[in-house]
Amino acid sequence: MTQPLLIAGAIVLVIFAVVVVHESGHFVVGKLAGIRVDEFSVGFGPKLLSRVRGETQYSLRLLPLGGFVRMAGMLGLPGEADAGDRNFYRASIPKRFATIVAGIVFNFIFAAICFALVNMADSSSWSLLPAQPAARAGIPNGAVITSIDGREIRDDSFEHVSTDLHAATAASQGRPMSVTYRWNGAHKVIVQPELSVVIPVKATQSLVYAVITHINGKPVGTGDANQLIARPDSLTVSGYVEKSDGSPGSAFSNETLATVEQRYGPPAATPQGAWLLGVRPGWTGQSFPVAIANGFTTIPAFVHDTAVGIYQLITVPSLGGVNGPQGLSGPVGIAQATATATHNGLLGPNGLVHWIGFISMNLGLINVLPIPFLDGGKLVFLLVEAVRRKRLEPRHEAIISAVGLALVVLLLIYVTIGDVSRLTTPQ
Repeated sequence: MTQPLLIAGAIVLVIFAVVVVHESGHFVVGKLAGIRVDEFSVGFGPKLLSRVRGETQYSLRLLPLGGFVRMAGMLGLPGEADAGDRNFYRASIPKRFATIVAGIVFNFIFAAICFALVNMADSSSWSLLPAQPAARAGIPNGAVITSIDGREIRDDSFEHVSTDLHAATAASQGRPMSVTYRWNGAHKVIVQPELSVVIPVKATQSLVYAVITHINGKPVGTGDANQLIARPDSLTVSGYVEKSDGSPGSAFSNETLATVEQRYGPPAATPQGAWLLGVRPGWTGQSFPVAIANGFTTIPAFVHDTAVGIYQLITVPSLGGVNGPQGLSGPVGIAQATATATHNGLLGPNGLVHWIGFISMNLGLINVLPIPFLDGGKLVFLLVEAVRRKRLEPRHEAIISAVGLALVVLLLIYVTIGDVSRLTTPQ
């Protein structure tokens, strides 16, 4: 019972954090611009709780799918609260622009801070897998690998260590590697990497690793790992499957690679191979300046990667589209990913704080889109007003925004259908 409650609490925390940050941007900048803020609400629908502080009512509503800041005279429609010169549409266009865009900016800043916290707190110790190449070469358990064949192995984040190790071992193409490590001083040793094939286990999210020692009756040679194991239906392999601790497990001899894979799940048309050392990498937390810098540089990279990813979903049929296996996630997918992040701890590389930052980035990016009802659509209205030197008819704006809201809801339903289909379709 405790675990479901913990996950439910984490989901509420994620939504609450990113929504409060976003709406706080509108609230703070609106106040600074002299606009009267009548309500600050988290959620939509009927009120659960509300309290008036000063001139603003703070509300918690039933549906935790967003929030809003209601400002006097924001719609310009008859019957709306009138604050005179403090009405939203009495403010200058620059002040209104700043008030609207502040929610987006606050989300990006909050995301960068989340990533910086993870970068500073995140750390792990190096460890060696028993009977694997690094251990056989005499590297002590806990020693820090600093370079491979002259390539530096950065240790300031999981991503850097993982990227550097993969690049160095892939470049070796199976040839013996000169590994420098730190253990009561600097040491150097020659390590012979092993060819390993990654096998997804049927009906689970786990992986097993098959170490290949012979191909077509001959000891494994050198070359690109994926090229060596191409044609899994025709080449025969010998070796063993690693146990969970990395030690040798069940052996196989002169079987096709497809047959070996079949024991654990559907054989991959293109199996994934890699040259491995047999280490679990470690890393140290980043210093405050480096963590902050890396946190903020994550934002433009995320925006670029997201734009490219969505473009590819639309234009590359093999990816399955928006609702395919690699498609967009809605509330169901977010809840599932939140549960996974909760299991990974608070400040781990894929933990809850990192996930909150990721969702905050997504919320900021979504609101950039020029869709009526979203902040991006409101900015388009302001641009039109600036060009025309006259505001659109408020009633027409309200109708366009209502259409935009309907489109957002339809997209949300469509994406949720994709979430559910991914949960019910065997992988």
